[in-house]
Amino acid sequence: MKWQISIEMNLLYKCIDFFSASKSKYRNHLVPFPTQTDRALPQAVSGTIVAFYTKNSLYEFEARRMVASARRLGLSVETTAVDSAGSWVRNASLKAAFLLEARRQHRGPLLYVDVDAVFHRNPWPQLSRYDCDIALYRENGRLLSGTILLNDTPQTLHLLEEWKKRSDTNPEIWDQVVLQEILDQDRALETGVYSVEGLPATFCWIFDRLSNVRDDHVYIEHLQASRQAKGAKKRGRNKSLERRAARIETIEKILAVEEAG
Repeated sequence: MKWQISIEMNLLYKCIDFFSASKSKYRNHLVPFPTQTDRALPQAVSGTIVAFYTKNSLYEFEARRMVASARRLGLSVETTAVDSAGSWVRNASLKAAFLLEARRQHRGPLLYVDVDAVFHRNPWPQLSRYDCDIALYRENGRLLSGTILLNDTPQTLHLLEEWKKRSDTNPEIWDQVVLQEILDQDRALETGVYSVEGLPATFCWIFDRLSNVRDDHVYIEHLQASRQAKGAKKRGRNKSLERRAARIETIEKILAVEEAG
């Protein structure tokens, strides 16, 4: 056990060293990925976790990492491969249709997470407290659709139907922009239809987002695969892509050590 802890700590320090060398302000912001020795024991599952990814893309590898991070917590993720719609934005716009079908198929709480994420902790003990149609995270008023809780209500189904309808009509508009428009319009009404609650940043934690106050109790960490998808078009050094690569290396080596042991 001691050698395993030593390996994992060395990997963590390596990642911290990279962030420190890149920009010193990242050093204190980095949240350690829980090792086998410091994460909580699995707890009873109370809902279904779903995700989708495009076939023959880098997102296949993202999905494998997500599933591995969930499995170590006693969680399972239903991942679905879909055909590419032709562009990153169009692929993102498939989210509404995917979630509508998933909500129709499953009973109980439904948690959607982008596949370029990893689980630090079992989210269900916290999510089970949300008595609403939908819960998601907003950053400075801007909705982020990387993590979404969809409870089993008629209003949730209606919301997903409306989201799909508008996404189908405007496939070039980012999925989360469309969803935010729907929710903001509903909130502006005197008799709004949807019950919405906010998730904390720890459920949609972007690993190097300095605007978030550092929190050691992260539940879901997002690794921003879109940077890699878009980064190929940029010339020169891409520091945000380098930070992503270093973070992934650390996490995957910790996962590999645990699976080997």
